[in-house]
Amino acid sequence: MNSENTDIVRRFYEAWSRQDVETAAGLVTEDFVDNSSSSRGRDGVREEGAFWFTAFPDAEVSIEELLADGDKVTVRVHATATHLGEFLGIPATGRRVDMDEIDIFRVEGGLLAESWAVPDIFGLMNQLGAFEPASEEPVGSA
Repeated sequence: MNSENTDIVRRFYEAWSRQDVETAAGLVTEDFVDNSSSSRGRDGVREEGAFWFTAFPDAEVSIEELLADGDKVTVRVHATATHLGEFLGIPATGRRVDMDEIDIFRVEGGLLAESWAVPDIFGLMNQLGAFEPASEEPVGSA
């Protein structure tokens, strides 16, 4: 396993878990591309931090698994937080939530250059009460 590449990912998540968005932004390239959102560069990391930490100001992220191959690092993380601010149109609920995510990073020159994220947004939205219960009536019945 490439320890330099895994170390940069560890440092990124340590900063993120402390909500130290400036340190996290300093660990990505100027032209960092988050393929899972419209975020770009260091300002994109700052914007993502503001988005998440406004809704979940006590969020903590822990690394569950970390794998490296060449310039790619795959990480499975688990986050816990309290929903204390608006999130995707849902007003604060005060609910404690858990979310898992799998991320792949490409490392270039000792910095994170690109990422692909697969968060369990469905599970998070369900915990926030975003979905109405399904009808007891079978589909297609009158």
